[in-house]
Amino acid sequence: MKTALVLAIACLCVPFVRDAQAQPPTLPSFSSLDASRFESNDRAEIERVLKSYEQSLNASDVNGVIRLYSDDAVLMAPGSPSAVGIQAVQNAYQGVFHAIRLNITFQVAELHLLSSVWAFLRTNSTGQITILANGAVIPEGNQELFLLRKAHGQWKLARYSFSSFLPN
Repeated sequence: MKTALVLAIACLCVPFVRDAQAQPPTLPSFSSLDASRFESNDRAEIERVLKSYEQSLNASDVNGVIRLYSDDAVLMAPGSPSAVGIQAVQNAYQGVFHAIRLNITFQVAELHLLSSVWAFLRTNSTGQITILANGAVIPEGNQELFLLRKAHGQWKLARYSFSSFLPN
């Protein structure tokens, strides 16, 4: 019985050992000169995307905002289900701009290039929100996470999530 159990365990382990010994696929690498040029150009382009996003939000420009998103974009706003896909994201911003007007500024807290086509951006925004229904002006203060993807040579917002850091 012991022999049969040991043999069964050994047979079950063979696929895992073979997988563990397999070499991972190699990723494209950049020389240090290429990497620094890549980072400098891409960082500047990502910061331009963020500035365009800020300007489009402040202008309540749905089309301007949507141009900055990838087709498979996901918007995750507090208290709302995720808006998945560019049409759902567009509908979400149309609803936002019918309800409020923004006057905000983003500050970059972190920007990391994860690869030649993916980047992570963490920001904070401050400013004011005007409630269109009654004209009330309230402070705005959010922390944001963006995941950007480079497609067809342009950085696009692929995922976006935010939360307020102001007391309720």
